[in-house]
Amino acid sequence: MMENETASLGELPAARSQSGSLAQQWYLVGVLTVIYVLNYIDRGALNLIVNPLKEDLHISDVQISLLIGLSFAALYSLLCIPAGYLSDIVSRRKLLGSAICFWSCAATLSGFAGSYAQLFAGRVGLGVGEAVLPPTAYSLLRDGVRPQHRARAFSCYHLGTGIGNALGALIGGALFALGVAGAFATVPILSALRPWQLVIAVPGLCGILLSYLVFTLREPPRPPAGDSASFGEMFRYIADHRRLYTPLFLSIVFGPMAVSAWGAWQAAAIGRIWGLAVPQIGHTMGLLALCALPFDALIIGFLMDRVSRGGTRRDRTIFLAIGIAALQVVPSLMILYAPSIPVMWASYAASMLLTNANGVAGTLSLAQVTPGRLMGKVTSFYFLIANLLGLAMGPTVTALVAEHFFTGKLAIVGAMTWCYPLLTAANLLCLAIFALRLRGWQAGQAS
Repeated sequence: MMENETASLGELPAARSQSGSLAQQWYLVGVLTVIYVLNYIDRGALNLIVNPLKEDLHISDVQISLLIGLSFAALYSLLCIPAGYLSDIVSRRKLLGSAICFWSCAATLSGFAGSYAQLFAGRVGLGVGEAVLPPTAYSLLRDGVRPQHRARAFSCYHLGTGIGNALGALIGGALFALGVAGAFATVPILSALRPWQLVIAVPGLCGILLSYLVFTLREPPRPPAGDSASFGEMFRYIADHRRLYTPLFLSIVFGPMAVSAWGAWQAAAIGRIWGLAVPQIGHTMGLLALCALPFDALIIGFLMDRVSRGGTRRDRTIFLAIGIAALQVVPSLMILYAPSIPVMWASYAASMLLTNANGVAGTLSLAQVTPGRLMGKVTSFYFLIANLLGLAMGPTVTALVAEHFFTGKLAIVGAMTWCYPLLTAANLLCLAIFALRLRGWQAGQAS
């Protein structure tokens, strides 16, 4: 019966009480979402200043892509593994609070970089600190949120990606405009920074203060599954369930690659197509995203919980996500080929209303088929693949396609037009295969 399934995943009836009260549960989700927003603000800000950064440092689009992708993702991906191990055996609050302090300091120092090499090194340090967040947050959410609420919890958490990018654009645009206007001319230390350096440094300073928020959390008890599992046990479990994990892991190569191939160049493409200034792009993108994303998270999370029948039919959740993600490609491409600026911004708002479904579906699936005692380690392995093969490569793949197959100022636009739909199609195909296999696995568990 289904009770056997949940028992096999470490969700015994006694363990369900570990989630604590609903207030504690949603406070946990709220704090982790705020931290995830902070995690993505620097990325949104960096994507916004691609064009001024390129002009100031005299670098190519390919070098920009390495700065956005590889510099951050290389150590970030590799260190997710030891971070996952630590999240299964030490206090997750202390681990996460320390990591936030570290990456915020690294972000601040990156703003003082005066060359490409220094900025690249700063981004590497940023990745080292942020590697702790994914396995720690996923472990906390799995242990601290009741199974029937997980779709909404993960949907709210993944809202941090869009809100962080939106705030990065909004705050970054404001800081860039203030820097150009000389608003920091009398502020010690900051007065020496160029506008694009302010966009990177100031959010890092704010992150140091926000790091203390994590210590207000209640650490949820871990499932009563004995001693902490080893990485050997993790790999054996994945091998035993390889029919499930193989398409799921392939989807998190193509999915993040598509997202980063698009997101890294979107603001730059809008600037090159329409000649809009950085502050105007940042303000408009940020405001539209902030208006659209809360509805996106609430609607998608509600629908996913509704179609999954209380968490017992996650295959339906995957198929819903596939439909939403396929639909989202249409307004996304309209951003590049809209006949006017108002239509372009309307298309951007529509794409924001349909974003987020893939990430929620992937993390829900991971929680569905992974035992609680393995969650931290499997999540770290999941993000190793997603970041090293997905996020790190997406911006560079697009830049290389632009360099070799297109010419002129809008070469990156042509590359985005091909790369994003093709990578998204590969991701959705893998998700569909996973959903079909998940349906069979669920039926086997219920019999």
